[in-house]
This record gives sequence, structure tokens and C-alpha cells, in this order.
Amino acid sequence: MHSLYDWWNRTFRNSMTKPGYTTDQHPRILEGNDLEALAKYMKSDSCRNVFLMLGAGVSTSAGIPDFRSPGTGLYANLARLNLPFPEAVFEIGFFKKNPIPFYTLAKELYPGRFRPTLTHSFITLLHSHSLLHTCFTQNIDTLERRAGVPAHKIIEAHGSFATQRCIECKTPFDAEKIKKAVLSEEIEIPRCERRRCRGLVKPDIVFFGEGVCLSLTKSYGVANCWSSFPTSSTSLSAIFEKRTY
Repeated sequence: MHSLYDWWNRTFRNSMTKPGYTTDQHPRILEGNDLEALAKYMKSDSCRNVFLMLGAGVSTSAGIPDFRSPGTGLYANLARLNLPFPEAVFEIGFFKKNPIPFYTLAKELYPGRFRPTLTHSFITLLHSHSLLHTCFTQNIDTLERRAGVPAHKIIEAHGSFATQRCIECKTPFDAEKIKKAVLSEEIEIPRCERRRCRGLVKPDIVFFGEGVCLSLTKSYGVANCWSSFPTSSTSLSAIFEKRTY
């Protein structure tokens, strides 16, 4: 996974050290390193493929807490769940032993409780003008989809609540059934409906201990055709976080 991060480092972060350049080998495309210069370029005929990278800050303005902010982040407010450590709520090994804390949290975060922001509307605007190539997002809230961005334009690096399946046999699970289970007055833990399985069901969110979203691993090739790659509220490094158990 580090190859994508290294590529981004070389082509975007290094470009910010030289006004108007993307890399040392490429000619000037921006008049400066400010928002006005970027907007001017995106309105020009030269900008045809826009790639976006979204982080948690895009959704915090919709009322969704991020994970790590001291005092206000999700991890700072999970004491009521009696977890051995905050990240356990998103750890696959812990989920297999005790899925209740995750589904308690999922009830608070489930799609439908929050509205897309102006940033999400901007992404939809880019798509409507045939400028959006791909939207990479670290967010699991599906607000890009709710704003009208087509699913095939989105790569959800950490997965999302959009789909769900059995963690054992990988059989997809009905969206309405899991919604009913999650939002019920008393939490119901959804299980696979195959009689010989009955494994736990969870949304297709990438937990600690699982592989990175398949759609992200298939995305390396798309980076070669980018003409504009704005980032919003992401350090990107969380995508490549590795944990030992």
C-alpha cells in the first residue's frame, strides 16, 4: 500500500515547494499555489480529469465526529462501551468476540441521520460538468453517494455503510434488513441467513486486521491520467496505517 502514498508524496506534496509546478519534470500548470489559481485552472480547457481525496474533515461539518480529535473524536467518547482500548470497536478480532459495541456505535453513525455538505455538493457539481474522474474518500458515511456522486466514481478506501456481508462466507446481506436491525430500539446483531453459516454480518467497512478495500487496490492505474488532484481534510496516511496484533 505504501506505493500509492509514495506516489502522492512525489507528485503532489513536492509540487507545493515550487509555485505553479506539479513535479520537477512537468511544465507550469498553475499560476500560483493558492485557491484562486487552482479554481482558474479547473475552469480552463486544460483541466479534464479531476481526482479528489477526502478526509474526515469534510464530514465533520455535517455533524459526524472524526476518530482521533481530542475530546470530540469518536475514540475519546467510547468509555460507555467498556472497550479494552478505543480502537477495539473497529478491530475484526474484537468484533468476532463481541459485536455489540460496534453496532451500538453504528446506530449513531448510520446513513440517513446526516446531510451532505457544500463540499459534497461541489463534488457532484464537478461530476455534472464531466470533470470528476475519481473521488477517493477515507469516510465511511456514504455522504458522497447521498449528494448524487455515482458509485462508480467513488473509491472508498476504508469501505462504507453502503453494502454489507457475512464475515465468514462473504454472502451479501440485505440492506433493509441490516438497517432495521441497527436502528431497532434494542440492538439486534444481524447474522448470515445461510443455515450452514450463521456468521456475523457487518457493513463493508475495513476494520483493523482486514485488508484494504479492493477498489482502492485496483486504483493504482488511474493515477497516471490525473490532471488535477485536490485533497480535502485528509493527511492520507491513515489509509496506509498498519497495526500488529
